[in-house]
Amino acid sequence: MNTAQIRSMALATSREPRPAMVRPTARAEWRARPGPPSAVIGLSILVLLAALAVFGPTLWPVDPEAQDLVNRLAPPWGFGGTATHPFGTDGLGRDTLARLIAGARVSLPLAVAATAAASVIGVSIGLLAGYRGGGADRVVTWLSDVQLAIPFVVFAIAMTAAFGNSIGNVLVTLIVTGWVTYARVMRLHARSLRSAEWMQAAKAIGASPARVLLRHLLPNLAAPTVVLATQQAGAMILYESSLSFLGLGIGGNTVTWGGMAALGREAVFKAPWVAAVPGIAIALAILGFNVTGDWLATRGRRQGWL
Repeated sequence: MNTAQIRSMALATSREPRPAMVRPTARAEWRARPGPPSAVIGLSILVLLAALAVFGPTLWPVDPEAQDLVNRLAPPWGFGGTATHPFGTDGLGRDTLARLIAGARVSLPLAVAATAAASVIGVSIGLLAGYRGGGADRVVTWLSDVQLAIPFVVFAIAMTAAFGNSIGNVLVTLIVTGWVTYARVMRLHARSLRSAEWMQAAKAIGASPARVLLRHLLPNLAAPTVVLATQQAGAMILYESSLSFLGLGIGGNTVTWGGMAALGREAVFKAPWVAAVPGIAIALAILGFNVTGDWLATRGRRQGWL
């Protein structure tokens, strides 16, 4: 089929009378298909954690490093404690709520940044491998197999031993170990769509490979990318907290949820809230991202954009 035939078919199709259709607005369509209670719970958790990170220091202006040795290991309010320290204190008398807020301002942005960077790298590599095929496909497949063969903890230990503890090193570790999922999923999608009729039509009318990728293929893969990123953000929080718990994370005086849980190990039987509070925060963040991702995946399959 040449270019003239494609254009004539498009012109003939455009001349055919079509019934008038009234497309509902996005707001009306959203109300017509409300989300399940799990979606409301997931989004509420994410909004609550985001508000805690943004407005927490203003609402609770307590220094997370201020020590109160007289009230060390104080229980939370309602479990024998007072409203002065609603979530209790740690072994040095530092306010757990203030440290929880400080940890949210580190763990949440770090997880989101790592997810965004890993998605950009993985999607770009996966699209290129799936669309081009051949040598590019074999190289990307080999690199992903090599990356998956290296345990996450082993790579983190190597990074810490070589470059020390820092936010940048943790970010690099999360990105390097996180791009593989996007690359594999996008590679399979691109391979299945590169032979589609609308892709062949775009090539037939002279569209460049870059235009085909950016204007035709990438928009059709935006939905699975968003769902995958939402679900992986929770995993990034878990990975970052695990590194901090093992002493391979940011280090120094930077407060993280994983570091708080690690400090609570020493008093886990005497004051379990020291480790339980950050653990609950980590679990809630993972739950919020996972439930939201599952809801987006289900909604995408029902509406046909996934």
